[in-house]
Amino acid sequence: MEVIVALYDQIFIYPFSYRYLIMKKKIKLPFLLSKWFHFEFWPFWIFYIPMFGYGLYLALKARSFAYFTATNPAMKFGGAFGMDKTKMLNCINKKYTPRGFLFKMEQNNNDLTELLKIYDLNFPIICKPNIGERGIGVEKLDNNLDLEKFIASHPEDILVQEFIDYPIELGIFYHRFPISKKDGITSIVHKEFLSITGNGKLRFGDLVKKNIRAKSRISYLKRKYESKWEQIIPSGISYKLEPIGNHNRGTKFLDGNHLINDQLVEVFRDISKPLDGYYYGRFDIKVKSIVDLYEGNNIKIIELNGTNSEPAHIYDPDYSIFKAYKEIIKHMKLVYDISKENRELGIKPDSFTKLFRGLLQHLR
Repeated sequence: MEVIVALYDQIFIYPFSYRYLIMKKKIKLPFLLSKWFHFEFWPFWIFYIPMFGYGLYLALKARSFAYFTATNPAMKFGGAFGMDKTKMLNCINKKYTPRGFLFKMEQNNNDLTELLKIYDLNFPIICKPNIGERGIGVEKLDNNLDLEKFIASHPEDILVQEFIDYPIELGIFYHRFPISKKDGITSIVHKEFLSITGNGKLRFGDLVKKNIRAKSRISYLKRKYESKWEQIIPSGISYKLEPIGNHNRGTKFLDGNHLINDQLVEVFRDISKPLDGYYYGRFDIKVKSIVDLYEGNNIKIIELNGTNSEPAHIYDPDYSIFKAYKEIIKHMKLVYDISKENRELGIKPDSFTKLFRGLLQHLR
């Protein structure tokens, strides 16, 4: 039996985790090749190919290809895409949200300056498209010049927020049922930001190039840290290269499910009370400490996601692809079951035509 388990691990588990690289550390594969051994680096659509069949099964069972839009009736298309970030954040108790405002694209820079004063926002600040996903367009801005460049290059409504410098960033997946009232937390991802640490020998740029998570962003990081690129970094000195906690920005996602307990469920049950019509999704938060997390203190919700949310703990480098697909199936089933209860309450899913037109508009 031990031999069978060992062979199973060698054939199926290790090639899809960083344990493979640890055990084979003498073999250094090029990034473009080595990333295919780790599903966390796969393109979104490739990873989800095996799930298309299950999604079709659920749609046929629900007799609606847009059944998931009834899961979160408070969100456009159930939160699958095109969500209004400001609308949802405004429903949450202010003690849980960063100070901020929506800057409309028809407003001018004088309006922006005035709003910064009204909301008592000082640099650095966070700016992001009010409608957008997967961290696209999110930037930390350090001065007025950065802000002017950002506004000029983003002709759309912008959400402007204070920068929260709490040390812990988590994605907490909470759900609740409209009829049965069952609820729970099914996933916690702990985010480890892209960073480098000097050894007194290598230059800043060499340290960046050695980090596998920085490989696809070398050009961007070289422009951003041009003044430091050729410097030797003293031993023990660390730099956080990216302040934005998204996987496509180099953040490492770690399994934080050990943090789930009844006390934490109660905290998010209380946070979710004002969110009428919201039943499923991920709260992206920053918090000062784990003690504060369980006590519901010093928590800032920087974003709220709907049915497009992933149980992002599956992208932990040591997570097997088989366990990951099991988690995806569990969460797809949750979307279906919550949608079913809402449909029993008379909430109708969007038509497929409306969904398709909305998707085309969103992609444009």
